[in-house]
Amino acid sequence: MSGKTERFYNIVSLATIALVVLPIGIASIVLGFGFGDNPCILCWQERAVMMFISLTTLFILRYGLRPKYLALLIFYCAIGIFMALRHTGGHFLRDIGQGFALEILGFHTYSWGIFVYWMIFICLAIILGFFGGNLVDNEDGEVRYLTKLQGSAFIIYFIVLGINSIQAITQVGPPPFIGQSDPIRFSWTPKDWKWSTQSWSNILSPMSLRGKYHVEKPVIKTQAKRDIAMFESGDELIKVKEVKLPETIIGNITDIDYHPKSKLFALVTDQFYVYILDDKLSDIKAYVHLDNLFSIEIKTLTAVSFIDRNRLMVTGINKSYVILKLDKEAKLKNQYASFKDGTDGILETRRGRFSTVRSKYAYIQSLSFDRETNEFVTLSVPNKKFNKIIATRFSSIDYMLSSEKEVFTNESEFQPHVTSLKIYDSIAYGLAPDNREIIISDNNFSSFTGSILLPVNGDYRGVVIFEKDQFIIIDGNIASYFIN
Repeated sequence: MSGKTERFYNIVSLATIALVVLPIGIASIVLGFGFGDNPCILCWQERAVMMFISLTTLFILRYGLRPKYLALLIFYCAIGIFMALRHTGGHFLRDIGQGFALEILGFHTYSWGIFVYWMIFICLAIILGFFGGNLVDNEDGEVRYLTKLQGSAFIIYFIVLGINSIQAITQVGPPPFIGQSDPIRFSWTPKDWKWSTQSWSNILSPMSLRGKYHVEKPVIKTQAKRDIAMFESGDELIKVKEVKLPETIIGNITDIDYHPKSKLFALVTDQFYVYILDDKLSDIKAYVHLDNLFSIEIKTLTAVSFIDRNRLMVTGINKSYVILKLDKEAKLKNQYASFKDGTDGILETRRGRFSTVRSKYAYIQSLSFDRETNEFVTLSVPNKKFNKIIATRFSSIDYMLSSEKEVFTNESEFQPHVTSLKIYDSIAYGLAPDNREIIISDNNFSSFTGSILLPVNGDYRGVVIFEKDQFIIIDGNIASYFIN
């Protein structure tokens, strides 16, 4: 055997010892036995993959460098990187200093897996680059003679494997017991051991590749969930007139807003169109067709609110937003990136995403600009996984989160599904067509004064306050005027 080949196997031996002793040995002996740190179920998976990688390198030392062993290493590293990202991903966006378990050089232990697996990938690239033309250096089945250094890699591997097995059997338990999401600290006393099968329910439950982010998109039901409104209601709304909206409007209207100073209405549709109409809802003054995939994806336009007489915000169900400005000098030809089609007179000034904490796993279908606080207000849509409604406020200065609170805190099976929200004179009006009502509250959602029943028949989509004493509710392509 050439000196070059022997040096290669010595390097593999040292790499195996380093992998076994540093991340795996330190995790078990120093952090586990010394500091009482027990790995969670995801930590055990990362650690197991490292043991399989080390075992494969032992096969290389014993039987030579072969393509099948390199293929196994690549396969294990791919699994390891996935597990490390899966584990670390749940903590990436936490506030500074927050995380899980102990730190090494400022990084929590689980995040080191990403570094380790990437280093193994780099080493594999080097091996293939320098030895790719001569991967098989001995006959199939032939056993290599091991030097003392190479033999010590085997000894160290089985010692560390045995130590990890002791920790696993005592702290996790034999099958069918399985690791915990929140393990208690290490103990040599059996009465302090926690053997649990709880995590099996998560493993065996129906899964989605998107995990908690797999949430059904909100759908407005055609029938009310119940015959009575959520709160004590006054008289049913009385229709005074209706206006048929222009036939050139494309898509189903999802929301409406009105600005009394400019005397303009704004409508949005589920086909990403934004329309500006006169105060009679008969003449389209301007419109644009948003490019919903430019820069930031917008899913289904669902709400619109004037910020002032010349600016308005439109949002998608996924909390992405666009701010538009009405400007007579704006030319459609200069807005190619933002708009697919439209007229002059509108330009885009900002596009972004609202970030939340309490309603991260929920969509929205409502938005209103609170002129008293100069904040944008949204209400989340309850779903099967997150049956809560969160009122969220965002600053109009930096568009960042200002406050959140859970509203409608009853344990009812039927949480109101608010599809349109308007705040007028510090009173919030929320259209809940599923419950056939307009919910009335103060603008902080701290007290509810009741609700107004909607007429029985109607495909209600958006609500707006018009000239103080009238509601305008969108019913298909009809704008219906009501008084209470």
